[in-house]
Amino acid sequence: MGGMIGMWLAANAPQRLNKLALSSTASKIGTHEMWNARIDTVRKEGMQNVAAAAIERWFTSSFRAKNGSVIANIQSIVERTSPEGYAANCAAVRDFDSREQLGKIHIPCLVISGTHDPATTPADGHFLADHIQGARYVELNGAHLSNVEDADRFTREVIAFLNS
Repeated sequence: MGGMIGMWLAANAPQRLNKLALSSTASKIGTHEMWNARIDTVRKEGMQNVAAAAIERWFTSSFRAKNGSVIANIQSIVERTSPEGYAANCAAVRDFDSREQLGKIHIPCLVISGTHDPATTPADGHFLADHIQGARYVELNGAHLSNVEDADRFTREVIAFLNS
């Protein structure tokens, strides 16, 4: 969600930003059918199944195996999320499409993707970097939450970008 907000601001209110870091995001994520199905599931069944499935997408199997307490904590946070709040977020992601606005972004931009991210793939990250003038692309060894899975490199890359 944050990446989408950042893209919108950079394209529509660029005076509000100096730089833009886009991590594990895309200009268009998924299909309307996929998001509608997730919204229906959450409204009917709650957050528990969705949380378990999210963990599978957000982290590689090797990270999950080695970091049980981190995974349990994040899964617990997702499980406690308001189903209506989560459904509203899904609807916002479903309806967001900035593909036509990326060319309007002219501030320095860092695009970070996780090599193993099935939700916002490296191809999505390359698309952003290729369509935002002067954007720099970095790929980390992780899935969707590469800021957790490859935290040290993520932090180094973001700090270097912000200090450049």
